[in-house]
Amino acid sequence: MNYFAHYYFDYLPGAVHHNLGLLTPDFVRNFLPGNRLQPDKFTPSLHPETEALHQGALKHLHRDKRFHQSTFFKEVTPEISTLIKPVFQQHHIPRTWFAAHLIAELMIDRVLIKQESELMARFYSELQQTRADVLDAYFVALGMDGADVFRERLHRFCELRYLMQYVHNPAFAFSLSRIYQYAGVSAEWTDAQSSGVQSVLDEAESLIFVKMPQLMEEMK
Repeated sequence: MNYFAHYYFDYLPGAVHHNLGLLTPDFVRNFLPGNRLQPDKFTPSLHPETEALHQGALKHLHRDKRFHQSTFFKEVTPEISTLIKPVFQQHHIPRTWFAAHLIAELMIDRVLIKQESELMARFYSELQQTRADVLDAYFVALGMDGADVFRERLHRFCELRYLMQYVHNPAFAFSLSRIYQYAGVSAEWTDAQSSGVQSVLDEAESLIFVKMPQLMEEMK
């Protein structure tokens, strides 16, 4: 799942470092390219906020595993793949299944953002309340470098609030294009490729919207 979905399903009101932990495995991968969170390397900390952050990260990993084993994911991904395949073939965009996986996860965020605007505002507010010393202590407990870069990019993430742009097709397609670039799958999409992808996004959103009750039930 993507950032806001992790927050939506597992946030604890006011527990800002636990809630940061819900996003940290993905933040580590995206803020520090080439790195992965390795929870087995975590050294138990006497600092309660550092422990809370780690517990949030463990919830993220457990939630991702449940999601990828869910009937929702197994059903919706091939449906989106079938929907987008003609456009991807027409515009010579590779790895349709990879895109379908991404669209499914990002579209869950898009649907939730439209439905939960107040929670979206809280999401960013809580990230901005997290403390540098807790993050630094967490990186020490993991034996990881890069806490300063992580904090800088977290600040930028909160400043841009780009998730809120997922409701707009051009921004959504841009995010997909950037992921393709980061993964080394393709160069930045051309305007024609982006327009082609945008043409199927509303229908992909409808597929996700219809199945959201199923996802809610499976994620209980």
